[in-house]
Amino acid sequence: MRKLLFPGLAALALTAQAALAADLPTVEKYGIDIPKTWNIPAPDAAKAAFPDGFPMGVGSGMSLAERLPDGSLVFWVVGDRGPNADSPKYLAKEGEKAKDSKIFPAPDFVPQYGKVKVSGGKAEVIELHTILDASGQPISGRPLEKGAVGSTGEVPLGMDMAVLSFDAEGLDPEGIDVDKKDGSLWLCDEYGPFLINLDAATGKIKKKYAPGQGLPAELAARQPNRGFEGLTVTPANKVVAAVQSILDNEGDVKASKAPFIRLVELDPATGAVRTLAYPHDVEAYKSSAAAKIGGMQALSDTKFVLVEQAKGKDGTMRNVLYVVDISGATDISGKVAPDGKPLESAADLAALSAMGVTPATKTRLVDLVDLGWTAEKAEGIALVDEATLAVSSDNDFGLALTVTDPAQGDDGKKIDDPGKYVLTSQGKMLYKDKEVPTKFGIKASGEPGFLWILRFDKPLTSY
Repeated sequence: MRKLLFPGLAALALTAQAALAADLPTVEKYGIDIPKTWNIPAPDAAKAAFPDGFPMGVGSGMSLAERLPDGSLVFWVVGDRGPNADSPKYLAKEGEKAKDSKIFPAPDFVPQYGKVKVSGGKAEVIELHTILDASGQPISGRPLEKGAVGSTGEVPLGMDMAVLSFDAEGLDPEGIDVDKKDGSLWLCDEYGPFLINLDAATGKIKKKYAPGQGLPAELAARQPNRGFEGLTVTPANKVVAAVQSILDNEGDVKASKAPFIRLVELDPATGAVRTLAYPHDVEAYKSSAAAKIGGMQALSDTKFVLVEQAKGKDGTMRNVLYVVDISGATDISGKVAPDGKPLESAADLAALSAMGVTPATKTRLVDLVDLGWTAEKAEGIALVDEATLAVSSDNDFGLALTVTDPAQGDDGKKIDDPGKYVLTSQGKMLYKDKEVPTKFGIKASGEPGFLWILRFDKPLTSY
């Protein structure tokens, strides 16, 4: 049956549509051009797929460095831990629990930061620098050993699936911004999670903050490899970082209904720390644990733009920008529920409120997908001016996973999820405790990094 719409309602609907269209920003779209001189050498086993090496990735974090007199824009950017791919769980000894693992085809890669210039219709990397530890030695992106602060429990594997060494100084950088007082750089990391103050000129780490070491101890319960994903520095020089997902502090994170993800604010001048609750879109995902925050950017001392970038329950990627206001949010550092359980035990925001917690508020800006965004993840956000944002994507160093001779499930479907397999220390690949010929490797994905300039029709603080 055809539905009828009264004239008044029709006018209202058209007005709403027009208002929605008016709020959409104009967009300048760029692919990030990275000269091949900065490619990462590929091992012999991967040279057929990567004859020129792995393309550098720089879109994990971004902040404005300067606007040049000719109108060109220069951004600070940072890449993450380097080329890596999912791999089977690793079983070191019979009777032990198999651990998650990752393939690191360039295991000695040193995480890097640098600058991208947007000018003349293109976005191009113009400089890169390696990150050095406090003693001036290069770090790597390999994970930390079990038991260390920041360990994810992951086992690093080479292309030949042999176990690599851990790195006590390993970092997985995901955000970058500039200290407003001395011009040094702040990075955030997914492993620890860590906050890192870096000398911009030398790349040397000046100071590192970790859970229980300058940061709230409860952050150690972050889901493995989902530590800090976004970072920004406010005009008052407070460093604010976003944990990527809800904490794993209830015993079964996949069953959790936690209605918030934690934001952390550090005052470098005093060491004072606050933790705040960001109310993510719980109902948009298959589980609360699946929600992810990407980059974030300060608009003022209390307002920020951040992106929720995760696969929704309908199977499509969401890359939704929100303006977040923390001015009335409760500091939840060290706070627990009345029954002694973690605050994440709250079933919804009403239950969280009953625990005496007021979360941040948020206003939706736009889903980048509605503007034609095709990259999986929007990770860097930079403020260009009061009504203009820049957004960057992570290209994952241009590689993707390959699976050969996959096992078949009970339903006859091929099993291509490496997490369903176990690799033993003897080199045997197991599926449901049976040896299979399945092998995992890497191929070129061809995915570039993207940088978009979004121009809104009013100041972002007005949302």
